[in-house]
Amino acid sequence: MGISELVNKYDENFWDFNGVRKEGLHKLGKYPATMVAPMQYELLSLIVSNNTGFKTLLDPFMGSGTSLVEGNNLGLEVFGVDINAYAVLLSEVKLNKYDELELLNMKQRVSDKISDNEYPYELHEFPNINKWFREDIIDSLSKIRRIIMEENNVWIRRFLWVCMSEVIYSHSNDRTSTFKLHIKKKEDIESIRDQCFKMFERSISSSYEYLEKNDEPSVTIFSGDSNEMLSELSSESIDIICTSPPYGDNATTVTYGQATILFLKWIDFKDLSGDEMLISNYSKIDSESLGGKLNENELPPIKSIESYINSLSESKKKKVVKFFSDYYKVIEQLVRVLSVGGYMLFTVGNRRVDGIIQPLDKITREMFLSMGLHEEKIFTRSILSKKMPSKISNVSNIGAVSSMSKETILIFKKEN
Repeated sequence: MGISELVNKYDENFWDFNGVRKEGLHKLGKYPATMVAPMQYELLSLIVSNNTGFKTLLDPFMGSGTSLVEGNNLGLEVFGVDINAYAVLLSEVKLNKYDELELLNMKQRVSDKISDNEYPYELHEFPNINKWFREDIIDSLSKIRRIIMEENNVWIRRFLWVCMSEVIYSHSNDRTSTFKLHIKKKEDIESIRDQCFKMFERSISSSYEYLEKNDEPSVTIFSGDSNEMLSELSSESIDIICTSPPYGDNATTVTYGQATILFLKWIDFKDLSGDEMLISNYSKIDSESLGGKLNENELPPIKSIESYINSLSESKKKKVVKFFSDYYKVIEQLVRVLSVGGYMLFTVGNRRVDGIIQPLDKITREMFLSMGLHEEKIFTRSILSKKMPSKISNVSNIGAVSSMSKETILIFKKEN
């Protein structure tokens, strides 16, 4: 039975996963607009059970590592790529193997040091730290930072950085109702209760039970630009490519970099992967992500892109062209590394530019077909549980634009 027939056996509303909550490893850390893990697992299960020889999975925009975790759960060797150092950290922590006794001993050490009022530490500094954190919060986080840095095991440290990120999320002056950095009102900043130590210990206790403690997972994670990193993979070496790509350039869609930069500013960079320059300012990650670079780009030879571009104002066209130029190059690489008989599984959403819907689903489909992939199944699902502001950026003469409420799942196969 083909994938299309298998998907059709499910009720149409099944794929909405109404009321689903994050479970297990997916509860670790804070990351915006994550994939719905049960949906990806269900789709991957259908593909793997129908193709028992499949061994490898790739997510070229892995984010918090949802598809990697689910692929690993199905026994696949997983590969991931992301330009965001925090995404790399979070995915690595979720997929590493840990010694349970080491984790228990670490918990006691951390607790003892937090309780020690004479514990020595220095106040951490970075540009604009006082804008984003109150002085007493800086003091508490600095102590936690020192405690983490004293751990000898790099994987213990990395796990603790993820736990600390949850404390930073709830104690910063950032208005977390949006993905972009926005300062809270003065009265809201003053009302923050310093519960850094209590929350840090609670995060460790609630998170460590989910960590991998069985056989060593088979995982390879690349930190950097997808176009560059994919060149490291051999042609026709990947059986399943499962991802949810950016729906546009980060700066005007989901600012993954800004949403995580305050975490990265506190983490000791020796425990991170990638280019340290990417955290040199608050928007560098987003400006270097897909479609963000300032180099000149050509419009891909896709008819639906050309007609869409012509509907936009001149001020918006350049950014959209850059995004689709980068997007097309990545898909070319993905088709190259996909094995014959392998599957491309994309979850995409149609954003708005100038108040006009950008048909990413239609454009992605046309790209896949132009590169010789066979269409297996395309269907939509309602976005019911993904954290996303109900209103996004303002558009001239229109006002605030509603965020998307639907996603499209595209399943394609490489037949030759």
